[in-house]
Amino acid sequence: MATNKTYVAIGEEAARGTKEATTVSFLPLVAVPKIKFEPKDEARKQVRGEQSSLGATAMRRYQRAWSGGLEIEGYSEGGTVKGGIGTIIKHFLGKMASAQNGVTGQYLHFGYPVADPFAAANLAGKALTLNENTNEGDTMKNYPWVGGRVKGITFAQEPGQSLKITPDFFGQFRDAITAEIGSPAFPAENLRFDASHCKLYTGTITRTGSAPDYTQFAFGSATLIKPDKLTIKLEDGKSDALRLAGVNYADKTRMAGLVKATLEMTIDLEDPASGFSSVDDFNLWYSDITSYINFCAVWDTGVQAGTGDNHMLIIDLPVMARKGGEPDRSPDKDPMITLAYESLLDLTTTQYPFGIALKNTGATV
Repeated sequence: MATNKTYVAIGEEAARGTKEATTVSFLPLVAVPKIKFEPKDEARKQVRGEQSSLGATAMRRYQRAWSGGLEIEGYSEGGTVKGGIGTIIKHFLGKMASAQNGVTGQYLHFGYPVADPFAAANLAGKALTLNENTNEGDTMKNYPWVGGRVKGITFAQEPGQSLKITPDFFGQFRDAITAEIGSPAFPAENLRFDASHCKLYTGTITRTGSAPDYTQFAFGSATLIKPDKLTIKLEDGKSDALRLAGVNYADKTRMAGLVKATLEMTIDLEDPASGFSSVDDFNLWYSDITSYINFCAVWDTGVQAGTGDNHMLIIDLPVMARKGGEPDRSPDKDPMITLAYESLLDLTTTQYPFGIALKNTGATV
């Protein structure tokens, strides 16, 4: 009986277009990969007198790009497991600085969008290989999707579930099929981010270090929000260009759009005596177009990284503008509202539209 087995290993290409299937990390998937092959195959048509009516003479492939997303369960990364999720975040942002706390031992990897992610000091010419390992009957094979770039990441948290991380990729071509990579190793179960680890803060966020290169975050004076659902979508405006370069795959990535973060949270329509008020937020949006707020989403596994701080994921959104959302009223249930926000570049304090921090025991991402 044929097996039914699929996993993805991600490798960092030193030069885009050269697959990396040896030094890889394995991603804990929620679903089968949704990678779409996007060839541009066209028939060659010629005017050859009455023979033209008999059809084209050849079929040519002018492009072999690919795109798609992966649905990943959110995990922190230990020192013995290579940093797949961290590497994806780094390739999305353009850079991520790693530093160890000399007292407590854990590593903080922190990054934010940069204007030129492909500068020599950032990613330079690096890219990602998505090694899709799946079965052909009883035989496992590796399908390397080469030249991958990350153009967006969505973080979705619902009650009673693990954090779902969905990176959105585009790439150059699929390389030759090879033998299975084998021996997959995934993060430990207790390093999973889920609803019980999720906290959403607004108000006073204490950032240690000089902007924008912070080295620590604290939330002791912040207001805790308890939504029913939280979705954070990050985009960076990348797109590929197919040029007259002698190849049938994109050889240049352009920053064709603006960096943007959107946050949506579904919450009871309430006006509590203290803390965050969804009613006040909704009414402020009606009365003033310039209503801004800050958010910081934190997932803390409760498992120590080193001897001090825990394995954590932090998404810092310093300036968010209200972008709509009406109450959902019904006589047979509590009134709910989905509040929607969009990021602005914070020139006053942090100098970024959003920042992402990972705390774990991995020395690099």
